[in-house]
Amino acid sequence: MIRRRYNLALVIWAMASTAPVWTVSAADFPAQVVRIKDGDTIVVLHDNKQIDIRLEGIDSPESGQAFSQKAKQATSQLVFGKTVTIQPTGTDKYGRTLANVLLPDGRSLNEELVRQGYAWWFRKYSKDQTLAKLEADARQSRRGLWADPKPIPPWDWRDQQRTPAKTPLSEVPTVPNGVEIAGLLPNPDGQDERNEQVSIRNGTNRDVDLAGWKLLDRAGNKFQLSGKVAAGRAVTIRLDPPTMPLNNDGDEVLLLDANGVPVSRVGYTERQIRTGEWIEFGVPIK
Repeated sequence: MIRRRYNLALVIWAMASTAPVWTVSAADFPAQVVRIKDGDTIVVLHDNKQIDIRLEGIDSPESGQAFSQKAKQATSQLVFGKTVTIQPTGTDKYGRTLANVLLPDGRSLNEELVRQGYAWWFRKYSKDQTLAKLEADARQSRRGLWADPKPIPPWDWRDQQRTPAKTPLSEVPTVPNGVEIAGLLPNPDGQDERNEQVSIRNGTNRDVDLAGWKLLDRAGNKFQLSGKVAAGRAVTIRLDPPTMPLNNDGDEVLLLDANGVPVSRVGYTERQIRTGEWIEFGVPIK
């Protein structure tokens, strides 16, 4: 009987050891967090050496953005001064170690920051559907940065700080995907600012989430899109805030998807503009 109870205990122990979602590999290492640079970057001490760790698959607000300090505070509360497990996944172009970071209780720091609403799922570089679902839940619950009705993704904010590319907009190649600019209203009745509009048509058979999509004009001005456009329909979007004015002397406008891929481009001249009238492209707007 003693041997049978002992064997049963081994079985229970083996089953329990597979319970955690995150498992530790030989490449993982423990380290103490000694500094918080921002919401998604920490400094750890390992073997008497400080290592910059960039959290894999997420992107927190940059310094100067709304919620950047709160994101940094959230990271600090979770890990500062604690011993965590670093799970390296690679190195970024700045020489920082990309990694998943496990908290002392086994939770993922990367996932926890997205769950709390202090980081975006970095969809351009990550296919992690757990992060995608956590972001969607935080957005729906308006947690953290999602309390802002029009939060700007950090990657778009960084783009806005850089000098616009010198490549003429007309020479930028597009990769059509069924979603396109259907029309522009550059000269609405009354005041132009905050009343200019764009129509986005979805020619696919599925609804498209425009979060992360943006418009770019010839001068390098950008407008961040949001909301959804139903399959086979068009949606009208007012350019408010007025970060990308539609020039009344003619302009070009490029539509980029959430991965930054140009998918549609239109242009118009001063002679096409009529007060209160849309400039339509392709089939009529529905």
